Amino acid sequence: MLCPFTVLAQNAPVLAAPAQGSPTPTADVNRGAAETSTVLVTDGAQHAQIFQTVGRTVAGALEEMKITLSPGDKVAPPLTASVTTGTPITITRVRTEKQTETAAIPYKTVFRMSPGVPAGQIVKGAHGRAGVLTKTFLATYTNDHLTSRKLVSKVVTKPAQDEETLGGVRQMARALPSRGGSYQRLRMISMVATGYSPREGNGRGICATGMRAGYGVVAVDPRVIRLHSRLYIEGYGYAVAGDTGGAIKGRRVDLGHNTYREACNVGRKHVKVWVLDNAR
Repeated sequence: MLCPFTVLAQNAPVLAAPAQGSPTPTADVNRGAAETSTVLVTDGAQHAQIFQTVGRTVAGALEEMKITLSPGDKVAPPLTASVTTGTPITITRVRTEKQTETAAIPYKTVFRMSPGVPAGQIVKGAHGRAGVLTKTFLATYTNDHLTSRKLVSKVVTKPAQDEETLGGVRQMARALPSRGGSYQRLRMISMVATGYSPREGNGRGICATGMRAGYGVVAVDPRVIRLHSRLYIEGYGYAVAGDTGGAIKGRRVDLGHNTYREACNVGRKHVKVWVLDNAR
């Protein structure tokens, strides 16, 4: 029985190596020798072809066939291996390329304090705009088939712009916004509001949290709003939940003011309270 290589050799066209080539230091072509070898060469995704060569090594045979290699290509057997009739030479073509793609960066909807807006009022600020994130991948192709794709870098090529809601804040408030006065509104609670001043309670003007009573500090029921939470109150402005009160139960909020008259002017009214962030 004939071996598969012999059968293929009998039926496939035999390609003579080109008469001229460009010798390289690795070449080992003996052009004066009459002896030739018949080899089967599979180059990447191409069909196998039969060549006759006088090269003594794989490198010499490939040079004689004018087959060039790229840095990532792999050859079996090795370039230094000897070549005889029946030697199969397989070239695996490996190439890499950088690929980029972009993804949208969602914008945030934030609530910011603004002394340029009347206290307790809410107006629209800047419009939100999505940003752009550029990702770079290193793709590897083996015989023209994608075999791996790795993320090598991520760069924000266009920052997102926050969509702003501006809340007016009283400049002389005792509790002023921190960290630039920028928050995300977590939830809104409809509450009944009243007012109080530092002279009420124990008369010393010290709140349950140790803060000094006055504008910007409000009393809440800790079961509804945690103490130290940052708030924005309709018609009042920015505040910190810094106090409690015997009559402040459930959805009640007592708005701190600097004078007794200001506190009395609050009366009793329904307000919307936005919890900006919870105490940690």
